[in-house]
Amino acid sequence: MNKIHNWSRGIRYCLIVTLSCATLNAQQRKEIRPKQFVSLVHMTGDRDFVYYALSEKNKTTIEVEGPGKLIVFNRARLEENERFSQPYYLKYIRNGQLIQSKTVGPQAISKKVKYKGKLKGTPSKADKEVIKIPPGKHQLSFFKHKARHNAHVRFVFEAQEKLDWKEIQSVNALERVGIQHSASGKHKEYFRIDSNRKFQFTATGQKKIRVYIRGDFNYRMHAQNVIRLVLLKDGIEEATYKLTCRRSQTVEFVNEKKLIPGTLRKVYIEIENTTTPHQYELYLKDTSKSALIRVALGNDPVKPI
Repeated sequence: MNKIHNWSRGIRYCLIVTLSCATLNAQQRKEIRPKQFVSLVHMTGDRDFVYYALSEKNKTTIEVEGPGKLIVFNRARLEENERFSQPYYLKYIRNGQLIQSKTVGPQAISKKVKYKGKLKGTPSKADKEVIKIPPGKHQLSFFKHKARHNAHVRFVFEAQEKLDWKEIQSVNALERVGIQHSASGKHKEYFRIDSNRKFQFTATGQKKIRVYIRGDFNYRMHAQNVIRLVLLKDGIEEATYKLTCRRSQTVEFVNEKKLIPGTLRKVYIEIENTTTPHQYELYLKDTSKSALIRVALGNDPVKPI
């Protein structure tokens, strides 16, 4: 009797664990409905799906908050005599400036999914493209490019656990600059960098660097300020990030009278996750400009045992 009782308890425990995991996965993975789209395309298979028609001119725009990965399911509409789709480009613009494209297809005709309603033709099998989304809020606008077929997309976002961020200071002496928010009066401290003054630090085991950066404006600069942030690793240039800032309307310097802080820009940098320490430096490529930065290192959150 005890054996039967223990066995049934074990079964119940397994079911609870399985259901908990399924609930967790369902919470982390969700369907994304675009904020702007051309038209809806309804399909059915083992269940019903809603896709969104792609256009070469009109955008299909979604908003997501990372970190995580965006899974884009692509299908082309094939006519009765077609068995494979012709390749085309899925073009997308991230945050209004970063333009990228991925090749979609060729894909065979789907034997499991069909259109609902009066739409003619048959959908192709789904082509799955995965786009990594860094931390923070992001807007992505999608188009088709050089497509012979009608093309449709569906978006699923798979969230990842947010990193634990720890702000760090530069190991070398840098000017500390205080800014305050005009509305709340809240103060923040930044470090000023330029082409000679570099933010230097050592990192090991971390997966990401987060840089908050504001370009400095003088009173003669009324439009935008383009700055180039350089990352050195062990003395070797790893990357250059081109950023466009505008004069901030919401923050001001606490003591500085000659300059005006720019709007906040965020840069997330993936670094090698090793036990060997590496030396990093951040500075501006532009010799006549300066900027304010705050730097944080990110680790995966520690899970309770």
